[in-house]
Amino acid sequence: MLDRFLLLSGAAGVEPIICLNKTDLAPVTVFRSHVEAYKAAGYRLILTSARTGEGLDDLRTVLSGRFSVLAGPSGVGKSSLLNAIQPGLRLKTGEVSAKTRRGRHVTRLVELLPLEGGGFVCDTPGFTELKLPEIPPEAVAQHFPEIGRWSENCRFHDCLHVSEPDCAVQKAVMGKKVPLFRYRHYAAFVAEIVERERRKYL
Repeated sequence: MLDRFLLLSGAAGVEPIICLNKTDLAPVTVFRSHVEAYKAAGYRLILTSARTGEGLDDLRTVLSGRFSVLAGPSGVGKSSLLNAIQPGLRLKTGEVSAKTRRGRHVTRLVELLPLEGGGFVCDTPGFTELKLPEIPPEAVAQHFPEIGRWSENCRFHDCLHVSEPDCAVQKAVMGKKVPLFRYRHYAAFVAEIVERERRKYL
């Protein structure tokens, strides 16, 4: 889901900032490799916890003076974070379901909220599914920075980095220079777009 958001924002020309919330629920060792992978790719990350206050000053600074949207699945704490950085908002929040381990849909409207530090932020309902942008499959690599960097060394200029010979990206993945989980998401997105394009002509 995160990589879908990053692809969508990149294709739309929107600056993405990754907010990894609820850090109080797990030791940093659990997610350190993922944090470092996204940082190495060039993304800005903020680690936050509405409960402990970690990262709230950084988030407040990032949101100040601009138009921003908080987007993510239900239960990740979007409304709780906004309440924590600006208590006067009094947004409705809910607990994650003990049975399904998923968030409940508490936020039902998209609201444009003014911030005390200037600017506006949208609190959005949780997403469970996101369609990929209408871009050609060869453009997907542009929105995976670590893949895009290696793609310049491929034998073919239109290489999709999936099964082509002399692919520098595949070699970088095998050499652990590109995180395997990111490459797998990239390959799945390419396949999804290729299939979508194929269906247009059926």
